[in-house]
Amino acid sequence: MTNEIDKTPKRIRWADMTWRDYVRIGFGVFFFLLGLAGLVLPILQGILFLIVSAILLAPYSLWVQKQLARLEEKFPWLSEKARGVAARWSGKKPADE
Repeated sequence: MTNEIDKTPKRIRWADMTWRDYVRIGFGVFFFLLGLAGLVLPILQGILFLIVSAILLAPYSLWVQKQLARLEEKFPWLSEKARGVAARWSGKKPADE
């Protein structure tokens, strides 16, 4: 039986953030600026940096959370694969075990 995940986007309040959240946002903004520069400069890979910044900033954006929920409904197999990779990276067991 599959656990149903709450699909409603959650906003993280500034008062609830830890130093890790601030570092993650800082890196996300840094990669976003690199991505913008990379769209103009031929030396940098702009799209790659924009994708990395989107991944880093996703938990802090309601719009990105809604898009991810929509894509999970459309491509459930890809969602399960991504959860497995994330579980391996974090050292936690997948939710269905």
